[in-house]
Amino acid sequence: MVKSRIFDNKQLLKEHPEIPHYKEEVVCFMSEYKDRSYPENERYFNRELYMILVLEGRSEILLNGEFLVIEPDMLLVHGANYLTDHLYSSPDIKFITLSISESMRTDDSYLTQITAILLATMRQNKQYTIQLTAYEAQIIRKEVLMRLLNIKHQFLFRRIQAACNALFLDIADFLSRKTIIKKEVSRKDHVLQEFHALVTRNFREEHFVSFYADKLAISEQYLARIVRAGTGKSVNTIINELLIMEARTLLSSTKSTVGDIASQLGFSDAAGFCKFFKRNMGQTPLNYRKGLWI
Repeated sequence: MVKSRIFDNKQLLKEHPEIPHYKEEVVCFMSEYKDRSYPENERYFNRELYMILVLEGRSEILLNGEFLVIEPDMLLVHGANYLTDHLYSSPDIKFITLSISESMRTDDSYLTQITAILLATMRQNKQYTIQLTAYEAQIIRKEVLMRLLNIKHQFLFRRIQAACNALFLDIADFLSRKTIIKKEVSRKDHVLQEFHALVTRNFREEHFVSFYADKLAISEQYLARIVRAGTGKSVNTIINELLIMEARTLLSSTKSTVGDIASQLGFSDAAGFCKFFKRNMGQTPLNYRKGLWI
C-alpha cells in the first residue's frame, strides 16, 4: 500500500535543517541521487509552489496521477495541492529545487499574479514541464543559484521576492515562446486556485464546504462544480484526504495521544475523530499506530 504524507517547507527543514532557506518561506537547494529522501512506497502531498530543474540524469514521477518523465534542461513547475509519486531516478540524477510558501507569494501582488497566470496556463494545457534550451536552462540556473542560494542583503525578504519575480518572469517568457500564455486568469481558475490556497491553510480547523464558499463569496454549489471540474473530486473528499494525510503523519511521527491529534485536527472529541479515521482507513488510529510499530 502506498503511503501518503504532507510535504511542505516546514517538514523539509525539519528533516534537513542544513539546506539553504529563508525562514520557512523559501527553500532552495541542489540535490543528487544520494540526497533523495523519498522511498518508493511513499507519495507526497505538496503544500508549496515547487520548481525543479533537472541538470543531469532522468526522473519518472506521477503528478496527480499523470506520468511525467523529467530529463536534463527540463523544468517542472506546479502549485500547491499536488500529489507526487516518485517512481524512478537514475543514479546520475542532479537537480535544483525551489519551494516557495503561499505566504511569500501572497505578500507580493505581482508575484501572485505572475505565478497564477503561469500555473493556470500550464494546468489548462496539462503541461507541467517546460523543455528549455541550454541557454534558457543556464539563465534559470543562474537566477536560482546566484540570486537565491547565495543572497545577502539588508532587506533580505524583499530582495528574495524581487529575485523570485525575475525568475518567474523568465519562466513565463520561455513558456510563452512554446505555447499560448493566458493574459488573464479565468474566474473559474482563480476560484480553484484560491480554494487550493484556503484549504491547505485551513483544513485542520475548517471541515465544512460552507467556510470555503463564504471566504470566496460564492455559493457552495458553485464551488462544488468548479472543484469537481478542476480536480475530479468533491470539496469534502479533498478536505478528508488532507485530514487523513495529516492524521497519519501525526500518528507515525509524534507521540501525541489520539485525543491531542483529534484536537489539532479540529474534531470536537476523540470519539468523533476515531469514527472519521476508521471510516476512511478501515481501522482505528491506535490500531494504525500499532501496525506501524509492528
